[in-house]
Amino acid sequence: SHRPNVDAVFIFASEYPLHNYMCFLETLRKTGFDGDVVMAVSKQDVDPKGNANVYDYLTNEPNTVIYVVELSCFNAEGEAVSSAKGGMRVCQIHDMFGEKEEANGGGEHFNPLTDPRPPRTVQTTRYELYWTWSLQYNTNSWIMLVDARDSYFQSNPFETVPRDHGKKGKTQGILHFFGENTDATRIGLSKKNKQWITTAYGNVVSAAMEKKPTICSGSTMGEQIAIETYLRAMVAESDESGVVLVGADQGFHNFLYYSNKLANAATISKIVVFAQGEGAINNLGAMRTKGLNEWGNGNLLLKANDDMTVHNWDGSLSPVVHQFDRHKELSEYMYKRKAAEFRQEWQSEKAQRSSTK
Repeated sequence: SHRPNVDAVFIFASEYPLHNYMCFLETLRKTGFDGDVVMAVSKQDVDPKGNANVYDYLTNEPNTVIYVVELSCFNAEGEAVSSAKGGMRVCQIHDMFGEKEEANGGGEHFNPLTDPRPPRTVQTTRYELYWTWSLQYNTNSWIMLVDARDSYFQSNPFETVPRDHGKKGKTQGILHFFGENTDATRIGLSKKNKQWITTAYGNVVSAAMEKKPTICSGSTMGEQIAIETYLRAMVAESDESGVVLVGADQGFHNFLYYSNKLANAATISKIVVFAQGEGAINNLGAMRTKGLNEWGNGNLLLKANDDMTVHNWDGSLSPVVHQFDRHKELSEYMYKRKAAEFRQEWQSEKAQRSSTK
């Protein structure tokens, strides 16, 4: 169950192979993080017969809150299908909300509601889930929203965040956003980013934002009271724009920041945007056009004794490495070497659990 007084990491991790879960969760736990990991998975992910390894692994993870989300998804022809296909399909979430009613004989119960809105991308629906989860935490807890498939941890990203110890009833909080490399891309230089902004907000807004640095929507941190407001704003942008392009949430994310919509929110005291390689989360995706050490000072990726570490531009270790799979060297390091190590450790733990039963 949720522990309201701790920090938390929220992920939507549906229909992944075992190594994706391991690379994310094992590296996070090895940093000493002892907060909650809250995740949404599909029914097939936790099917003990059809997906026994993932089921066994996830159900034995400590301090992990798992929601099995039943999405109603549709293919390009509008036909109902059983899978979100890695987020490529549009979906609805029925029975997520309900109406409170008085029960016969006293008391009350909730009547589940059919999702009244059109199908939308999984990338967008995750913000609705994150919002409901955020309500389970104290206002001064820190929450991270990050893509699980292509992220891993090198140190605890919560160790250096500013804290208001003991202030559970605080009325404002901080948001941390994380940018993409400005030498590699800007909003107007990326066809996808430009399309997301133009489709949702029109040509005038797109032109005004084209030279702005791109802020990644797949990596966000903040105090609960600020994150809760941000999540409601993201859902509202999706509903109001009606855009269902895959990845459009990044357009909403950038618009909310550059339009100052979030800055005017009463519950957000400050928004800090960290440039690529300067914050707790290092976004590497836009830099895939050449080797990592061909950028900047040439010391982004360091190797020693067959190990690899990713660093910020000041030489410090990047707590979170995001979008590592865009780079062959890092992808092979994590998926082949580290995933094999994690799997071996897990097998040993399984054998130990079996021997003590």
